[in-house]
Amino acid sequence: MKKILTLIAFVAISLSSFAQTIWKDTVVYNGFPKDGTIYTLYDTIYNHTADPVTISWWKASESLLPGWTGVGICDFYVGGGSCFPFNDMSTHTFTIDPGDKATIDIQMKAIPTAGDNVSYVTIGTSIGNMTFKFVTWPTATKDFDNNSIVNIYPNPASDYVNIILNDKRITNVNVVNVIGRRIAKFNFEGKNEIRVPLDKVSNGIYLLQFADANGKVLGVRRVTKQ
Repeated sequence: MKKILTLIAFVAISLSSFAQTIWKDTVVYNGFPKDGTIYTLYDTIYNHTADPVTISWWKASESLLPGWTGVGICDFYVGGGSCFPFNDMSTHTFTIDPGDKATIDIQMKAIPTAGDNVSYVTIGTSIGNMTFKFVTWPTATKDFDNNSIVNIYPNPASDYVNIILNDKRITNVNVVNVIGRRIAKFNFEGKNEIRVPLDKVSNGIYLLQFADANGKVLGVRRVTKQ
């Protein structure tokens, strides 16, 4: 979540110029609360040079699911900062002094019935794009909060999870990653216990979606691979 700018001086040129830009160009807010409250996701830019660095930025694109609202976009730096309406498409600039840092903040909110998956905003800057992803998970049904219906162990997991079911409606379990993509599907029909392998997936949080024979998701549980 940091952008580090390295500036070098060329002898043949009187002014310094960018030699290398190192950053993580995507930041993610996993489990964004759907309660109508404004929350902020930010990215930080550090000036590790001996000269002031001026950054220009603008909102390049957005993709918001139903029920999501962009509230504002702000820049904050040592000694100042400004906030702008979310629909402002103009270009803004700020300067980071040597050894200082600045942030670009996206303010977002989602109502309880907002769509589940990923909403994103891309900020174009003079040093490259910054993408802000807001991820929500489907809410688990009440029954599935009870371990007498679905029991998952170990969780956190490393190579696998065992799933014990006591609901005959469930015939399949989908393994879904943080961007809502199904990466595996397992059949439960005629069984009340299966082992789901996780050894070939990256560390992180995954959803287990429990579905009936028609594909309707009856409940959701989270599992962590570490």
